Amino acid sequence: MEHNTGHPASRVLAAARNDLALLKEQGESSSLTHWNVFTTVVNLFNKHLCPHDFVKALYLAWELTYEKYELNLTALSTIRLYLVSDALECLARQGVRVLGPWKVAVKAVIGFLRYCESNILMKGGFVHSGSVKLWVLDVFGDANLCPDVNIRLDMLLIIHVWRCDYGVFRGVDVGERITAGLVQLYEYMNVTHHFIPEDRKFDLCRPSFRVLYSLNKTGHLTETFKKATKQIESLSVGPEARFVARMVELVSGGVVMTMERFQSKTLNAENTMEMLEMALVQLGELVFSKYNVETFCYRGLGKVACVAYIQVAKANFELLPALSSPEFASRCDFLRKTFDRISEVLFKSPKSKTLAQLLMADHKEELVKITGGDFIPQDLAQSSQVAENCPERFLDGLTQTPMESPVLLRRSQVTVDETTLVYLLLQKAPQCPFTRTPLHYGSFCRIPKLHQEIHAWRTTGRLNVDHQEPSSSAGH
Repeated sequence: MEHNTGHPASRVLAAARNDLALLKEQGESSSLTHWNVFTTVVNLFNKHLCPHDFVKALYLAWELTYEKYELNLTALSTIRLYLVSDALECLARQGVRVLGPWKVAVKAVIGFLRYCESNILMKGGFVHSGSVKLWVLDVFGDANLCPDVNIRLDMLLIIHVWRCDYGVFRGVDVGERITAGLVQLYEYMNVTHHFIPEDRKFDLCRPSFRVLYSLNKTGHLTETFKKATKQIESLSVGPEARFVARMVELVSGGVVMTMERFQSKTLNAENTMEMLEMALVQLGELVFSKYNVETFCYRGLGKVACVAYIQVAKANFELLPALSSPEFASRCDFLRKTFDRISEVLFKSPKSKTLAQLLMADHKEELVKITGGDFIPQDLAQSSQVAENCPERFLDGLTQTPMESPVLLRRSQVTVDETTLVYLLLQKAPQCPFTRTPLHYGSFCRIPKLHQEIHAWRTTGRLNVDHQEPSSSAGH
């Protein structure tokens, strides 16, 4: 639709543009100042705007600000935030659906947030109204309102400044809505594009970590963890289980890429240190805490958690020495202590015994190589030797490690442990590694008789000489 230049908002914008030209030419006077023109433009956000006028008002207001405060980055960031708040109020009041030309308008608002200094962004100094929060939550969680996944993910830039302000508003549990949105969207998160992009202005790592941290503190992740546990127990993996796994995989992948970028000198020491701090705090709070660690003792989630632990161990023992300097001394000390706390939960807490055993079974050699093995408890080091005397039929057909809970992949007739199966089911498009056919509920089955034999062998060391090979008729 062609823009109507006779609309009142268009006339105000045209007059403001002329005033800006006069300011550039003649400077400020008693009757014409940058602030007066800026206020006139911003007041347009109190009116009903078309997307064209909305974008013009946003950029004209910014141009007026930049003219005045070009050298004051703190002032520019603060004004950006207030400008974004006014723009969001306009979008919320009009109930904008992020389609067509409104996509451009919403992307413009997000762009303003990206270029705010992070310390100013987290200080806040402004509060989003309930209407803005509800609109942001609708965009974040509703694909019909906003089909663009990246714009929905970008809502984290707005949500994270709310911090722990996740109470109930107009009957809506804000934290519950954020959690539901994350469960939907986290599979689209990408380490390269969202966590450590070449341009740090497009980084969603900090916002997503802060949101998850706050949700965990307010208890909003508890129900998601419970659902994930039930799904894995029943071998019917759903979105909650995949979200929990993806959350850890992104941290693990972020640590790997951080190390690679630092070693290739494409990431400076300050950003490297910040990424490692966020990763370790995230793992400590969401995985290796006394409240959540039992969830990660469940089969496939345990494999994901073990890989993440190995990556942070590498960073702790291989990367921190390269970052050691008087400038980062206290921060390196914090990272070491955080890693030690994670290790203490992993190796000494009764709740995480299963996870520690899995770590030793899958990663003992690598862990010893990284750390020297000095802090690994002796009983765990000895228990990991069980694989050496394991009968062949008790070995996982994919990993060649001793099984505890065997399942049969019906199509390939290969037996694997439930840990391996769940790890495969947690992938975006699960498939049998032997036949490349889709894995779904019904394409595998538990083998109770073999499970009993393995349990007897593990507890008594004796084999059942009359054992029968598993058949495809075994069921759940």
